[in-house]
Amino acid sequence: MRPLRFLLPAVLLLPLLSACASLSEDQCRAGDWETVGLRDGAEGRTPDYLRIHARACNEYGIAPVRSEWEKGRQVGLKTYCTPRRAWEEGADGHRLSPVCPAEIEPELRRANARGLDLYDVEQDIDRAESDVSDLRSALASLPADDPRRASIQAEIGTLQLRVLRLRAERARLRFY
Repeated sequence: MRPLRFLLPAVLLLPLLSACASLSEDQCRAGDWETVGLRDGAEGRTPDYLRIHARACNEYGIAPVRSEWEKGRQVGLKTYCTPRRAWEEGADGHRLSPVCPAEIEPELRRANARGLDLYDVEQDIDRAESDVSDLRSALASLPADDPRRASIQAEIGTLQLRVLRLRAERARLRFY
């Protein structure tokens, strides 16, 4: 009886897993591998990503054409491997994919690090603002003569100053 307990959730998840295929049946049948590669390159996907497409299309009896896909991917990488895109990846909380030419990698890593710094600062701002909101709610629930009010108000003031400093840092990091 025990194996069924594990088998049932797996069976229920199968339709969800198949919905996550990298390509639809229509995309596989269209066979426009250069366009698929272009999109994958622009997303910074590594050469082994073609195996994911192969698995998705295998169920329809279709195999990707590696040379066409790679040709498109190389063109797409030109839009991915730019300082602006590296910064955007970081600002979204993502590290740069290791697909760019070695000669420009140091510049791209610096841009990505700056974007990651921005992402961290924005997360810190969100947490501090949430803490201020929580403290204000706690303060509102206390009676006017409660001695804890002063320490909560001081903590709110400290957090508000932190938010101001973080916003200044965000402005410095915002654009690449």
